[in-house]
Amino acid sequence: MSMIQTDWVKLTQQVFNNLNDLTVEEIIGDQFTIMYIHYLLDKKEYHQVITAFAQDSDPDVALKRLLSVWNPVQGHNEQDMMDKISEHIVNGDIIGVYNNQVWMINAGAASFRAIQSSAKENVITGPHDAFVESAEINGSLIRRRIRTPKLKGLKYNIGEIIPFNVYLYYIEGVVEEAVVTEAKARLENLHMKEVLDGNQVAKQLDDTPFSLFPQWLGTERPDTVAQHLLNGKVAVLTDNSPTVILAPVNFLEFFAVTGDSYERWHFGRFIRALRLFSFFLTLMLSAFYVAVTTYHYQFIPPTLLETMITSRLRVPFEPMMEALLMEGVIEILREAGARLPTKIAQTIGIVGGLVIGQAIVQAGLTGNVLIVAVASSALASFIIPNYTLETSMRALRFINIVLAGLMGYFGIVIFIALIITRLCHFRSLNKEYIQLSYFADFFFWSKDKRPKSVVQKSYFRRGGRS
Repeated sequence: MSMIQTDWVKLTQQVFNNLNDLTVEEIIGDQFTIMYIHYLLDKKEYHQVITAFAQDSDPDVALKRLLSVWNPVQGHNEQDMMDKISEHIVNGDIIGVYNNQVWMINAGAASFRAIQSSAKENVITGPHDAFVESAEINGSLIRRRIRTPKLKGLKYNIGEIIPFNVYLYYIEGVVEEAVVTEAKARLENLHMKEVLDGNQVAKQLDDTPFSLFPQWLGTERPDTVAQHLLNGKVAVLTDNSPTVILAPVNFLEFFAVTGDSYERWHFGRFIRALRLFSFFLTLMLSAFYVAVTTYHYQFIPPTLLETMITSRLRVPFEPMMEALLMEGVIEILREAGARLPTKIAQTIGIVGGLVIGQAIVQAGLTGNVLIVAVASSALASFIIPNYTLETSMRALRFINIVLAGLMGYFGIVIFIALIITRLCHFRSLNKEYIQLSYFADFFFWSKDKRPKSVVQKSYFRRGGRS
């Protein structure tokens, strides 16, 4: 391909038309033309690779020294070359043109936030570092915990409009080969115009895209990823996202966090059981209230029935509409608190809940018993450690209330049957969503066993301390 030197510069300027940030300079006696976007550069790196050579007294020596540390850019045709040049420039690299050849050198600025604690996955016991928006830094946090060459990492580029890097991590010999093969195939066949977060990738990789239940486990904690990799899962890391997604996932794993294993055995299992109980509580309590007050008064103790009748004397709505109204108010308060600044959100949550709740009761729009039921359901949902599963429960709660309002207990039974049936049919990376083998470890014992060499006789058998 015979072209004059300035053609590459002009073609690049045409590609970046109307972009005032593109800088074009000529250095070393106007023999070497460089192009870059200045705010993507590391200034210190820029001076090391450019200024030091440009100030050399002998231009030929300076040019020879400069080209010795630059890398040539080669393409199959003009369009391929321009694609590579554009990609290097938007990634913060410097493009150089000399004697009808194109060169590049990396001088990008690594402008990422410092490693801090996760804002949505708080722990009391255990490490507090969390992922950031750099896949390379996130990969290093994983490798610091799994220091073995068997930890493999594969790179994929899936962006059609915006080039985007995705990394697949797994431990060779630990994960099933079928799981790795399936994950590779899905990433290789994944075509997205642009990717801005790892959760977008997870939605495209789901076995059942329109399911309310998540089929990939998202986390911002490196120790959680390390634990799941050691348990035979694959992890997908994406650029510009602090969330790492894991699969195949079991339904009960959404109720277990890595911090449970840092606690004493009995306390960790108790917390897991409490989370699972809260899952059923947040789904069933409001619906149970609607079913009882609409169809099944005979199941209410007389003393409690008198209290409920008194609280509902002035309520103009049916129990189903009453429950939907209060659940809607709770959802509005929840979203308002999540979107407002932290200090204002705390005020909205406390003052808004108390004032609005009291005003609704005094206005006769709802009863006190329903306020207790809705508030308990909302509090129970906060115990679930996975945000995606929590949002699914919020949607399912409304469906259950409607079924309970239309058919009473029979509607609740239908809801439970549908949920169990759907969960049993779900797959996560072609693996069962509910595995009975996981129940025992979830509730009763840990996979970590104490070595026999350190197990001593009990204090009582020794008759005291030695």
